[in-house]
Amino acid sequence: MTATVLETETHESGTLSQRLAQGPISFPEALRYATMLAEALRQIHDTGRTYGALQPSGIIFTGSGLELAKPGETSSATPYTAPEILQGRAADQRSDIFAFGAIVYEMVTGRRAFAGDNADALAVSLTISVPPLTGKPAVDHLIGNCLAKDPAVRCPRMQKVILELKLLTFGTTRAEGATRQQVANAALRAETQQLEVRMGAAVEAHEKALEDIQHATSSALEGLRQQVGALQAELAAALERSARAEQEHGARYQALLAQVAKMDGNVQKMDQRIASGENKVEVLNQGLNVLQEYEGTRMHEFEQALRSQSAEIALISASQVQTDDLVEGVVAAMELLQSSVFDYTDK
Repeated sequence: MTATVLETETHESGTLSQRLAQGPISFPEALRYATMLAEALRQIHDTGRTYGALQPSGIIFTGSGLELAKPGETSSATPYTAPEILQGRAADQRSDIFAFGAIVYEMVTGRRAFAGDNADALAVSLTISVPPLTGKPAVDHLIGNCLAKDPAVRCPRMQKVILELKLLTFGTTRAEGATRQQVANAALRAETQQLEVRMGAAVEAHEKALEDIQHATSSALEGLRQQVGALQAELAAALERSARAEQEHGARYQALLAQVAKMDGNVQKMDQRIASGENKVEVLNQGLNVLQEYEGTRMHEFEQALRSQSAEIALISASQVQTDDLVEGVVAAMELLQSSVFDYTDK
């Protein structure tokens, strides 16, 4: 038998047996898994086949839905084996429905519908025991039709099971919506009451604060009036002192104006003198420039004369040297002549 997959998105992985071992499954989640499993079985039954030996360990979750593993051959009973199989009858679609009901019961309640310490006890439980009610009438009706001991009384087709699951899911969704609405309304009422209490406290605090502000404002206004009165009195006294001071300093001010006018005349005279002095300085500067030009010319002439005299002195010095040399020659000649005369006389 090939595996059957129901294309429904799920975030679970592993087998249903592993999921049951992790802890309780929420009721909406259990209904979703039950619908996926019922659809997978319907696909098998529509081909005229029977899955047989259905149990949580053979139900595999994938990213795209639910997959039924190929069933293994087993001769021992499981908590999901239909009573007629224990009596030696061959498995059929109704035995798959029995196993389906036992699995759904375990997902909803978190405990197995049938159990026993050994194979015989388990067989007795499967044959005569009725699992306790789940506390959900619609679920108990669905599971009761699936777990009927007599196959003739049991729900014959998966289509009917799927229809009941859809009605149950719809009713659960509406109930959850109503419950959420009730919870929301209750929370809204509680929040409204709390808001009213807070608003009452806020209004009372506001009124108290307003009363305190009014009292503080009255006190502040009274103090401000007193301060304004004192300031007005001080201002009147200051104006009176200012008037007296203006009268007292009027004459001084006029005298000061006269002195300033006199000083302005003196300043004008000084400006004239300064202007005249500046003219004289300008004339002196011009004369100084002429004198400097004259001195420059005389200095140049003096330097030229000095150079000329230096040349004449050099010529005179050279002539003097020649003259000295000539004198020395004359003296030497005279000495020689005298010596010659003396020698001649002696002879």
